[in-house]
Amino acid sequence: MSIMLNMLKNKEELSMAEKVVLDYLIEHKEDLKDFGIEKIAEAAYTSPASVVRMCKKLGYRGFKDFKIDFILANAKVEIPEHTEYSDVILTKKFNTGKVAIENDIRVLEDTLKLYNEDTYEKAAEIIMSARKILIFGKGSSYIVCKDLEMKLRRINKFCIAQGESHDQLVDASFINQKDVIIFISNSGKTKEIISSALLAKENKAKIIVITKLGSSILADLGDIVIYTSSLEGEFRSAAMTSRISQLAVVDALFSHCAYTDIDRSVKMLETTYQTFKQFKR
Repeated sequence: MSIMLNMLKNKEELSMAEKVVLDYLIEHKEDLKDFGIEKIAEAAYTSPASVVRMCKKLGYRGFKDFKIDFILANAKVEIPEHTEYSDVILTKKFNTGKVAIENDIRVLEDTLKLYNEDTYEKAAEIIMSARKILIFGKGSSYIVCKDLEMKLRRINKFCIAQGESHDQLVDASFINQKDVIIFISNSGKTKEIISSALLAKENKAKIIVITKLGSSILADLGDIVIYTSSLEGEFRSAAMTSRISQLAVVDALFSHCAYTDIDRSVKMLETTYQTFKQFKR
């Protein structure tokens, strides 16, 4: 049963104050991602306790669980699909690995068309001036997170890539407006990632999103959004073209980061090289 149907079905079990909260949320769905429990209570002319009680009567442990489900249920995700794309595994018509490489080339060409100089420059400025840099992703996107972490650390920008949901929530709990979290998600609708993004939003940290072109709740939460192209649908054999496009934009973003102070960056890279050379066996 959808969350909206569940809400309407259980509406009669709510008190008058709780019904007011529910009616407000249904009427102002687009506001919820920016509102905390106190703001909802104030807008609905009721108390935070009424908001919590409403969430629990609808089957949730608390407001945050309800908020995540409600936002996901009402997000209009319209990601364009490439119907002419054939998954080299799922089609069961394998002739040559060349097709996989051709798909990668094509997605890079599409991603290049989405490149916006100003967006990358603004993202780089935020990253290089941040007190703390966190990079969050799940599954294959986490591989890309580690790639960006390695690159930034080589120019002496300490950052942490996290792929485990509990660690992401812990780290997102101790950030503020001086910090930045980079979220990497092909779909832009991974529930665990959105949970951390909502927490980052509440703590007023800067949010940079790297995601597939199209509308998604994660993109809506981002202060800066860098779009990638991806030929794959949701059902896929593996993250092939999506991963390649993510790695490409990470390279572009790292280049902009390095060029915010290129002399310093080159010096840091030389230091890194000498360190590796010293301990190489």
